[in-house]
Amino acid sequence: MLDRVTTATETTTASYDLYINGQWTTATNSAVFDDFEPATGEIIATVADAGQADVDAAISAAAAAQPAWEALPAAERAAYFYRAAELFSEKQQAFAEMLIAETGSAFGKAMFECSLVPVALRQAAALTTTAIGEILPSNVPGKSNKVIRKAKGVIGVVSPWNFPLYLSLRGFIHALALGNTIVLKPSEDSPVSGGLLLAELLSEAGFPEGVFNVVTTSRDGASMVGNIFVEDRRVAGLTFTGSTAVGRSLAAACARVSKSIMLEMGGKNPILVLEDADIDRAVDICFFGAFLHQGQICMSADRIIVARGIYDQFLAKLVAKAKLFSPSAPHEPTCVIGPIINNRQLQRIVNLVNEASAQGATIHCGGKAEGPYFQTTVVSGVTAQMRIWNEEIFGPVTCVVAADDVQQAIAMANDTDYGLSAAVITSDIFAGEQIAGQINAGMVHVNDSTVHDEPHCPFSGLKASGGGGKWGPKGAIDAFTNQRWITSQHQPYPYPF
Repeated sequence: MLDRVTTATETTTASYDLYINGQWTTATNSAVFDDFEPATGEIIATVADAGQADVDAAISAAAAAQPAWEALPAAERAAYFYRAAELFSEKQQAFAEMLIAETGSAFGKAMFECSLVPVALRQAAALTTTAIGEILPSNVPGKSNKVIRKAKGVIGVVSPWNFPLYLSLRGFIHALALGNTIVLKPSEDSPVSGGLLLAELLSEAGFPEGVFNVVTTSRDGASMVGNIFVEDRRVAGLTFTGSTAVGRSLAAACARVSKSIMLEMGGKNPILVLEDADIDRAVDICFFGAFLHQGQICMSADRIIVARGIYDQFLAKLVAKAKLFSPSAPHEPTCVIGPIINNRQLQRIVNLVNEASAQGATIHCGGKAEGPYFQTTVVSGVTAQMRIWNEEIFGPVTCVVAADDVQQAIAMANDTDYGLSAAVITSDIFAGEQIAGQINAGMVHVNDSTVHDEPHCPFSGLKASGGGGKWGPKGAIDAFTNQRWITSQHQPYPYPF
């Protein structure tokens, strides 16, 4: 299949099946859906469209495989992840090409995403031997207290289209390392790069049958899979990366059946540029944070809050830089601003910008759609009553506002229902760290952009951005294992009756 990726992006339309119990299989009803290239609108693949019976088969396979997978010696389980990391490094170009074709990733973004994959796989391998138990003292003579953790079982994973390869992997890799088995449902906009290529990789690495399964569906089938994940008692927990609206709906459904879910949802991510900042460096940081992958990242910087004393100079330089980057085809080596994933999202961006302009905001550059692309756009004059200030944009648009002092900048940063990522740019690292502690976000980066991830670090948001666990090894132990307390009485003691 990995060889087929290259030909599929060149001259042919590939077809892809479901991956269940170590086998490639068509959907039970033989249904398929089309996978489109955002830049051209052409069909690049036909993909199996799973039905309820297929999802049930995948869960059955995962449930049957789980006990033996968890029982493997840690070194043996780790070896599969190390092998997958080696294979991925050999085949990275094919993965990058599919990211470019299927999601409109520029080459640099695709390679950035690919660079995280072998790191995450090796980190997962290390997790297999991480100490996850405790021995606690007792107040009862002769008693020992052990706290042990066991894998939850089958984990249902729902992953997004914007960083489909890495975010799908992150959605399950730590759970898998801890002895759970997986059923992955990738986005209908990235079924290949977000799921089926990972199935091929893990299959080639020798992962046992049933340990990892992928069910793909069209947009119409997405809620069906989510409902089954929630209602099927064989599924012990869920992970979800995507919109806040869908995440909240899944979380509410999970709460009704007392099932755990790990969430990473939307963001409205601010960058604070303090008066002592190096302006040229701040412009570079903000441009990267706002426009990488044409702003289609949960961590993208929608708000840039600048000290009033340097506001005009900063704004002029950011606009000048933004004007240098016109949208272009993602396969072009110089591409930075690629296509929007689909027309629904493109129209949403158009509406947000047009509405802000009609309400008095200033569009300094860009502001219009060009076919499947949206121009690099910088907006000022935004007020707290505008939708563009409050809603996640998910496009190549950023809003620049002035703050009279640091406390006002912090208040502006916190004026949101979200709380994913933030950044502070200053020449005083200590001051930056003090401000970081006052921003209500799960992650704050001093003198770096809002877009940053390292597989061994905790990744999660607050408020409407998540809060259902910390993505990363330490959080995964809490999220994907059940803690149990076992006591042993080594010598008898008298009871009162």
